[in-house]
Amino acid sequence: MADESNFVSFVCSSCKQELEAPSNMVGQSVECPSCGARLVVAPPAPAQQPSSQAQLDAMKSRTIRIELGDL
Repeated sequence: MADESNFVSFVCSSCKQELEAPSNMVGQSVECPSCGARLVVAPPAPAQQPSSQAQLDAMKSRTIRIELGDL
């Protein structure tokens, strides 16, 4: 299983679904698994990152992970 620190979390600009992808996919165009919109994998701006472990855990419970095999 991959190390959690090697993933970036971001939000689909179309449907606002929270997504997660391997950090080596930053800059790549992918399809949102929720709505099918094309988007670029990008880390959130620093102000958007969760500030506590509780917020991070809550976000991860709603996040869809994009795996390399999904491309």
